[in-house]
Amino acid sequence: MKNPVTVALSMWLATAALVFCLFSGCGGCAAGKGTYSPATGTNTTGVYDYTAPADILVVSVENIREIALDAFKNVMELEFNNRDALTKINPNIRLAVEVIRRDGEKSLNALTDAKVAYQKSRSAEDATKLKNALASVQSLLKSAVKYLAEIGAAPKGTP
Repeated sequence: MKNPVTVALSMWLATAALVFCLFSGCGGCAAGKGTYSPATGTNTTGVYDYTAPADILVVSVENIREIALDAFKNVMELEFNNRDALTKINPNIRLAVEVIRRDGEKSLNALTDAKVAYQKSRSAEDATKLKNALASVQSLLKSAVKYLAEIGAAPKGTP
């Protein structure tokens, strides 16, 4: 069993790094270069421009998606392997993890789809859809981190 405190702390640090990256202009994210340019004219597929500055929204979404995927996996495995003990700590842990099981994959897929749509169009409308999809994933991620932290704070010998 992974130590839940270590898992929660590593996810918190990764999230903090992403927030720092967002507010510092993402000077080093993805080496700061590379953008999928939307389709134009007769080009219906778009082109990846390796010299263009990286889009901070796209880079952030890709990083947050990876963190969320890992967090969802960890919290689901931890809950599954320690279900009885965790129910004694807080029955809401199971309910929250069931929501992640039910909605996690859908939210991550919606985030990916919204990212691709935004990359193709670069429109304000698709940027808003992407931010909304990101908010959905972040809500589930917040729940996962909250309960991982609660599990880690449980008295020794509880789970």
